[in-house]
Amino acid sequence: MPDTFTPTTDAKAIPTVVAQETIKQLPAAMGIARFVSKDTDWTSNDFANYGDTLQITKPGSIVAKKKTPGTPITYQNATADKVSVTLDTHTYVALLHEDITKLLRKPDLQLAYAQRMAIVIAESIESSIFALHPSITNTVTWDRTSATTVESSFLKLRSKFSRLKVAPGERKDVFFDTSIIDDLLANTKYSSGDFVLNLPTEEGVLRRIYGFNIHESQLVPTTGSPVAYHNLALTKWGVVLVSRPMPLDGNGKGVSQYIINDPATGLAFRMTEGYDKDNMGTTMNLDVLTGAALADVNQIVEVESF
Repeated sequence: MPDTFTPTTDAKAIPTVVAQETIKQLPAAMGIARFVSKDTDWTSNDFANYGDTLQITKPGSIVAKKKTPGTPITYQNATADKVSVTLDTHTYVALLHEDITKLLRKPDLQLAYAQRMAIVIAESIESSIFALHPSITNTVTWDRTSATTVESSFLKLRSKFSRLKVAPGERKDVFFDTSIIDDLLANTKYSSGDFVLNLPTEEGVLRRIYGFNIHESQLVPTTGSPVAYHNLALTKWGVVLVSRPMPLDGNGKGVSQYIINDPATGLAFRMTEGYDKDNMGTTMNLDVLTGAALADVNQIVEVESF
């Protein structure tokens, strides 16, 4: 029997397929958001709205004491600290498909939509993380003048994390603007397998340098003239990214809504699908509510370059 298109089933399934594929593609599209701590504490009634402020728990101060023979130990009250996070980034992608049969019959087109949706969602969320740079208290100035000054800049960044008492084994990631990445790729000391872990060179790849995993980002914010780039170096504990599901108020009012709580990204998505009678097309809206805040100012450093 030849394949047939059934509007009552297939048309409803396509938005769901695209939404799920978008979420599947999202980790590959994410940069800095993959390397921060997440908070997605969600119960069935824990819905949130734009502008809500949450108090996120983090470990309090812990002190190591020395035991004196013949004296009792002193217990510390393990009181947790709080980080205030406002859910101020509501990201959505809304699409209207007039010809749902075309999307149904072309899996590659479904994938293309999903990949593009993943990219723009990731950019929106990650821009909110980079926007925290004015509140960062630890900074290092990056000097691009020569290979010698670039080397000195790397060593200053390494020393900064060491003096902030970041554990030597803690993963450290740095997100540079393309201008710095180009400088590093042009220097064989950083890009050649002969110098970095004795591994073969890969085109356009930078390996760990002085304990830092190197990443390129087009989202590094800029200010002033001459332009200052606010690159970020951090551990997982420098920033917390919070996500909460939004209410499903549309169910029973002409649309179908449900929550997708994704453990891979730590995000809670809301999917809304329906039909637009004026444009005679199937609609889908994938949205997510997030907030970001500094969790530990000693676990993140701004690297300012010009």
